[in-house]
Amino acid sequence: MVGASRAEKKYQMLKLIHSGRTLAEAKAIMKATEVALNSPYVNPKDVKDLLDLEGGLHRITMTRGRAVKLAKLRFQPRKGYASTKEEVLAKFVSDYKGSLPLDWKRDGNLIRRGPPNKPKPGSSQGKIGKTRVIGAREAVTNFEKLIRTLMTMGDKRGKKNLGAVRQAAKSVRKSVNIYTGGGG
Repeated sequence: MVGASRAEKKYQMLKLIHSGRTLAEAKAIMKATEVALNSPYVNPKDVKDLLDLEGGLHRITMTRGRAVKLAKLRFQPRKGYASTKEEVLAKFVSDYKGSLPLDWKRDGNLIRRGPPNKPKPGSSQGKIGKTRVIGAREAVTNFEKLIRTLMTMGDKRGKKNLGAVRQAAKSVRKSVNIYTGGGG
């Protein structure tokens, strides 16, 4: 069930939040975040900012053999994702350590006993609110300034300090909070 339907993903997110497991398990957080990063719930500009930040930090933290020259480093979405953009971003913000793509097969208390219910289109309406992305644009801007500064220092001193950029990339704080208060 790797390519699960959107309705199945919404169902699992709501069940995980209401069961109290969402904040305790990384896979549950990953699933909930992936759904929250889909188009009806998040501003497309916020998704682009997160993709830019994730792509730039991915390039910075590459191994030396695969690293691109610092002059070519740009904060923009990378090409060729291991899974969907939403799953890649969910892994980025939730510190999920598992592999992608996610396995959307139901587990634990999500497994239904008895015959399956018929799908009810629109049943999640009003239960999943808007996703808020805070600080992604500012982080991208600050990293671009840091890289420009290091490049000018490198030109003057003859050495580009990639280690400082990698250390700054590791210091970026990412977190996911789920508010389960009433309606959207």
